[in-house]
Amino acid sequence: MSVTTIEDQAEAEVPDLANEWLSRVLVYGGLIIACAFALRPTAIEIIAKWAMSSTYMHGFAVAPLAVMMIRAKGQFPLTNGSLLPGISITICAAAVWLLGQASSVALISQLGFVGVLIGFAGVIFGSDALRAWAFPLGFLFFMVPFGETLIPALQFTTAEIVVTLLTVFGGDVSLDGYLITTPVATFEVARACSGLNFLIASMMIAAIFSYLHFKSWRKHAIFLIVAAITALLANGLRAFFIVAFTMVTNDRWEIADDHLFIGWLFYALVVFGLLFVGSKFSDTDFQGPQPIFMNGNTVPSGLTNHTVIALGIIAFASIYNWTVIERPIDRTAPTSLTLMNVPGWRILPPPENWRASLPNADRTLAATYATEEATVYLSVGYYTHERRDVEIVQSDNLSWNDGYWRKTGMTRDVVYLFGQSSYANITLLSGPERRHLAVVKAYWLDGELYVDPWRIKFAQMKARILGRNASGGLLMIAAAYHVDPADALQSIRNFTVDVEPLETWLERNRDL
Repeated sequence: MSVTTIEDQAEAEVPDLANEWLSRVLVYGGLIIACAFALRPTAIEIIAKWAMSSTYMHGFAVAPLAVMMIRAKGQFPLTNGSLLPGISITICAAAVWLLGQASSVALISQLGFVGVLIGFAGVIFGSDALRAWAFPLGFLFFMVPFGETLIPALQFTTAEIVVTLLTVFGGDVSLDGYLITTPVATFEVARACSGLNFLIASMMIAAIFSYLHFKSWRKHAIFLIVAAITALLANGLRAFFIVAFTMVTNDRWEIADDHLFIGWLFYALVVFGLLFVGSKFSDTDFQGPQPIFMNGNTVPSGLTNHTVIALGIIAFASIYNWTVIERPIDRTAPTSLTLMNVPGWRILPPPENWRASLPNADRTLAATYATEEATVYLSVGYYTHERRDVEIVQSDNLSWNDGYWRKTGMTRDVVYLFGQSSYANITLLSGPERRHLAVVKAYWLDGELYVDPWRIKFAQMKARILGRNASGGLLMIAAAYHVDPADALQSIRNFTVDVEPLETWLERNRDL
């Protein structure tokens, strides 16, 4: 009579576990493909960003790196666990995706898309896996091409660091928005010099290092914060060295062609220094991959049911999006827009050297309004309804449309618009011959006025999630100034006090 030992039983279970893992990995892969199809507008946006922008090419490597992180710790639990966490995350993430679609905010949709992938992991592999893989799964959010809205703030921070350091060392320097003026040359902190690429790269490297070397979430958070601050300071130092070198050498040695290579070399040294310091606080030495099956777990059942639930959630989200939020609307724009009536102001042709960029508006309007004391420029964009790539609030809607003007800063002040007083963002532009413009931007939706982009986005989200999609638009009012933007703002205030009510103008255009 043969005797089966515990060791023999354990060895016999390994093939079953391996087969179960293979089947679940394949099902999870199938769900990813199904999600990419059901939520394809967002999937296409994400992949397009990865492929077309050097800032976000790291997105292709995020998922493989997350798998590497999971394998490095060797945590592969396969238990019945609870299905509720995975389903809850999937439902919440799908809801976030729908809200992103309703508000036409790509970032929200993309966060929801990645959240669905994370929820699927809980549905297919179980709650124990979801808990064990929390950090690597969170790492997947680096797939989202985020950060463009931070670029102006990063540009300003970099410029401030450069000017502060030059002043400390006795340099003769002045700052005008993103322009740094020295006796030797004028430097612009361009968008490419904002340091966003290095900030994202530093955060990704810091996240991987933190996961492999620290145990507590407190240490994870501290190290990531330190990495972010280090990246910001390093970019400022890089820009300072370039400006200082140019000033010291009186611009005799060309460094412009090599500043990208020098910058990334400097960044590499900074990252190595950061990791070296972090290793001094490591909780444990990394020993490499551990055995895949760390403990004997019970193979869960119900894979088919779990898959059906996951597919049902994304199918509902997709159908709701196409039939309610993005349903086709047949609405015709006015043949042309009438000019706004402003008693006491002469109406002149729009200026030749300034006009807002409104490439996707259904109708546009531009004019100059003048009195003896003030002159303002008006650009209007009208939208019959919100739809893909035709949005009232979008990055292509700029307060300038050519290389003549450049944005040099932002400020915020009180503006009186169509009967209501509100704090509004004011964009500051600079052009040749020391010309300056201040531009106020406002929006309307279904006759309601908004001065903050997020407020009209929130209003659109509430309306479109219920199937309503009203007409709206934006207007930009600009005025020139020499030194103080307050002079331009006063001209704009004089105009907005005298202009006819918004509803009156809209009603007149509805009749066209």
